[in-house]
Amino acid sequence: MSAVMGQGEVLQRNAALGLRFWDVAAATTAIDGLVVEIYPRSDPFARKRALPNPSGIYVAHRLPLLAAFEFDDSQPAGQPWIDAASGSPPLLRGYRIEVSDPQGRYLPIAFDAELPVRGLFDWLAPWISPPQALLWPGDAGSPPQWLIQRIPLFSAPRRAPPSPLAVLYAQMRETGSNRVAAWSLLAVSIAGQRRGIGLADREGRVAVMFPYPEPPRAPLASPPAERADFAWSVELEAYWSPLSPPPEPPLVPDLAQVLMQLSTPCTVLDSLSSPAPRRRLDYRRAMTARTEGQGAADASWLLLSTA
Repeated sequence: MSAVMGQGEVLQRNAALGLRFWDVAAATTAIDGLVVEIYPRSDPFARKRALPNPSGIYVAHRLPLLAAFEFDDSQPAGQPWIDAASGSPPLLRGYRIEVSDPQGRYLPIAFDAELPVRGLFDWLAPWISPPQALLWPGDAGSPPQWLIQRIPLFSAPRRAPPSPLAVLYAQMRETGSNRVAAWSLLAVSIAGQRRGIGLADREGRVAVMFPYPEPPRAPLASPPAERADFAWSVELEAYWSPLSPPPEPPLVPDLAQVLMQLSTPCTVLDSLSSPAPRRRLDYRRAMTARTEGQGAADASWLLLSTA
């Protein structure tokens, strides 16, 4: 960005980072009120805030180690960007970005970035060689999408579902070990189509929010009868990569570790007996998923098997 200081005088200022966030549940990038902190990986105490601009892009200024880049005025006016990667020496530095929501709508998340970057930041999956954008699973029958120029944010369990979304609640742990499935992923499908995906918190609690399917066609009638008793059968799939021996779950999950779990599905236990009951979602009613057949003390848990 540039600022005019006086007649014939221009202050040139380069932004090292621009972030756009994506609400996975509501499928929107219109998100305000976040706390976004950036610091060099070598110095976690040198934190700076990224602030939203009028377009909702969180922009970082005055980052440690990048003052020379930010105030470089060697480029022609209107072309402030310098090639940070090919300079001698290169200007790229390693940073950590932590995102939290004081309003409690979204779970916290953290990720690494090499800065400065031009334009909006593209998060690249580091476990793919070379790192590249992640193909996000399609929802409601739509094709998969590339996770480009947006950072996913997952709903916190206490978030009030944005109208008119459905919501499924669960608290997950591993069968046998009773280890809480902290920061695991839970996906909801209806009629073979993925409807939504949610992230569990540190206690294994998850809220998956997603659009309702189209209601079934009603018989022709004159006048048509009003109905609100629609229901659908729900299938669940979990993704979790527990480590052995189990470490203490982090306070803030790493985005790479969270999304890498999409390649390691595990089994959701519907019931400890047979036959398993059908999971039913009723229109405009929150659904709670649990494993049937457990004792009273454990009846609220949804069990996962990683075997």
